[in-house]
Amino acid sequence: MSGFSTAAGLLASRCLVSPLQHQTVASQTLLQYTAVRFRRKPRWLGTAKSKLFRVPERRQQIEEERVELMRLHNNYHTQMKAVRRFLIDEVEAFKLVSRAGMVIQTPEEAEAEWEEVQRINEEWNKSVAEVREKRLDEEREQRKTFILERLVAKEARDQERQERVEARVRAEKEQGKTFITRDNIDQAIERALVQPTSYNFAIDSNGNLHRQDDEVQSQEAKSP
Repeated sequence: MSGFSTAAGLLASRCLVSPLQHQTVASQTLLQYTAVRFRRKPRWLGTAKSKLFRVPERRQQIEEERVELMRLHNNYHTQMKAVRRFLIDEVEAFKLVSRAGMVIQTPEEAEAEWEEVQRINEEWNKSVAEVREKRLDEEREQRKTFILERLVAKEARDQERQERVEARVRAEKEQGKTFITRDNIDQAIERALVQPTSYNFAIDSNGNLHRQDDEVQSQEAKSP
């Protein structure tokens, strides 16, 4: 990751490149070069001049340390070789026992073993079928109860809606008695002429109605 970041920093330092060209050059550079992990700088920068001709000294190892490391190394490989050999022998012995058992088994024993396996399988199938049937019965009962509850709720909603509709129809019928029709239009005209209704009034802050006719009559009463 350090190689990618260094390459991006070097490309960003080129101030004469436009943003589009900078993006193109950055992508090409990242594709052309491969960064080396766990290094402080990418490989394309080369060796520093101060370290160009430096030959690192080889670390001198103590003889006792070398002998101890060699002993541990030999012990480890000897033990791992023994473990691998043991596992190989175990697998080979298991194969031999399996082959021997298959060869010694007679056709009658093989048939009896097959019948026993079939019997065990049938028992398992029966037990699983019983559990499945019980579960399905419970699910059917729960679904029946759920559907019945939904039907009852729908019936109640329909009944309530029907009652609201009937109440509205009754109210409209009661209001329809006051409607003006062709049969009572003459009576309505006569009533309007005999009892004129004036909507020319005002309402004060106390909620009292002040009609223009009442004011005219009061002014006439006050005048001599």
